[in-house]
Amino acid sequence: MKRTLGIIGAALFLGWIISAPTMAEEKFPTKPVELWIGYGAGGSTDLPARVIADSASKIVGQPIVPINKPGGGSSVALSELKVSKPDGYTLGVYSSGGVLSALLRQVPYHPVKDFEPILQYSVYQYGLVVREDSPWKTFKDFIAYAKANPGKIKYATAGAGTPQHLVMMQLGDLAKTKWTHIPFESGAKAITALLGGHVDAAAQTTEWKAQVDAGKLRLLCTLMDQRMPQYPQAPTLKEEGFDLVAPSIIAIVGPKGMPKERVKLLHDAFHKSLDDPALKSSLDQFAMSVVYRNTEDLGKFMETLYGSSAEMIKKMKE
Repeated sequence: MKRTLGIIGAALFLGWIISAPTMAEEKFPTKPVELWIGYGAGGSTDLPARVIADSASKIVGQPIVPINKPGGGSSVALSELKVSKPDGYTLGVYSSGGVLSALLRQVPYHPVKDFEPILQYSVYQYGLVVREDSPWKTFKDFIAYAKANPGKIKYATAGAGTPQHLVMMQLGDLAKTKWTHIPFESGAKAITALLGGHVDAAAQTTEWKAQVDAGKLRLLCTLMDQRMPQYPQAPTLKEEGFDLVAPSIIAIVGPKGMPKERVKLLHDAFHKSLDDPALKSSLDQFAMSVVYRNTEDLGKFMETLYGSSAEMIKKMKE
């Protein structure tokens, strides 16, 4: 009898030893999570992402560490994210530029099929800005000069393949003129180049807001479908006769194949973070606001955005 109990006890102990690591593995997260940002530091993608990561860290009980991986309109970061282990420890900021990059050139990922949607938390605002001492007081002045001096205007963006780059390409075609694109690794650097006189204009997300508010830059027009409430004087491109709108999304995704329970845990943590006043303050710096889509709705919107962007680019090439 004692021998039998001993065998049973040994078996139970052995079973506990075997199952203990498995149980430990089920707990998530047990180490820091990385959040890759496809643009350089200081811009409208970087700063809000850092705030939401910090806020969500307090909820999940582990650091969520923002890591900048700039290049190619965020395609560099998404290319690496695609081949990362889908265990929830590596996430990425999914931006409009990452979608368009896949449509404008060869990249090693599909912007819908290769990523696990988690949550959308905002959208970009876009505008065309020039220095305050620029001779162009209005968008019409800018276009008139460009037509009279094709190729002479140099404009900055946060990278090739970004929505604002695409809009400027289309605008040049529709206006029957040309300009020279100067890409940078972040919106902050693009605006710094404009302030320093290295370029003549910037088509960019709202890294320009503080400088426009200070009177150092002038907003000629917006690249969205409606005027910005903060700048009602600036017309849309549609109002100026050009049927163009820059696509917009800022979301958090992971590599395809992440466990559903980890997707839900991360979604819930980031969702709670949307109520953090620090996030609102960070978005306010760029005239942005919280725009929320849950995991399912984000997945559908990713498909819609990819399809509409593909159609837009197809028309541009016709």
